[in-house]
Amino acid sequence: MLLTIIDSSSNVTLLLVALSLVVAGVMKGTLGVGMPIIALPMVSMLIDVRGAVMLLSMPLILSNIPQALQGGGTFDCLVRLLPVIFGMMPGILVGVIVLFKYDPATTQTIAGVAVMTVATLTLMAPKLTMSDRLLLPAGMVAGFLGGILGGVAAMSGPLVYTFLLAKGLRGKDFIKEASLFLVLSSALLAFFLSTSSAFDWRDTAISMAALAPVACGMMFGQQLRERIPAETFQKIVLIIVMASGAGLVVKGHFT
Repeated sequence: MLLTIIDSSSNVTLLLVALSLVVAGVMKGTLGVGMPIIALPMVSMLIDVRGAVMLLSMPLILSNIPQALQGGGTFDCLVRLLPVIFGMMPGILVGVIVLFKYDPATTQTIAGVAVMTVATLTLMAPKLTMSDRLLLPAGMVAGFLGGILGGVAAMSGPLVYTFLLAKGLRGKDFIKEASLFLVLSSALLAFFLSTSSAFDWRDTAISMAALAPVACGMMFGQQLRERIPAETFQKIVLIIVMASGAGLVVKGHFT
């Protein structure tokens, strides 16, 4: 599918896709998370949303592995994530089925609504708190809904980010747990996509190549991290994302 998209797209479109990935990498480098929140709406405005999800699958895995392993304690982190993971597994399967069952316009509308919802929840997340007795059921619900968004829009993380923030994680602890979840959810997404006849080894190779612009953006974002208040940067970006999500909904209705 991705090779067909490349062959049928203009050089300007491909350049804009690459620039979108760079911008998403800047977000990832600056905040430690958030790459698909930026990449999905921007790339989906340029190519088919199913192609966008496929394109992002490998960068999501590979860009999060170093952060997931950083600092040790990865096994303990995995244990804490089990409720989210158990909810995420069936959720991604449902999302992938939706992605391939419905026409691109419908999927694009769903993705746009998802983007706006995620952006709104992420803006609200610092105000949320959660009692210990709710951690297990809320984790499973967050994982399931995040999994659906992961299958539909390669955005399994943001709803789970909201849960992690609500249970009190901040800084390095938040980034490690969020990154480990993204590695696992993105790997499962890539597996489910690979079982579809629309996805083959060439798509995997192109998706892996998409890591290059993301990595360039991440290096620049890491330099910005010391200069720009992360909270300010996040709010500005999320407002842009909400506008992009609205654009996806409009595009889905009028294409």
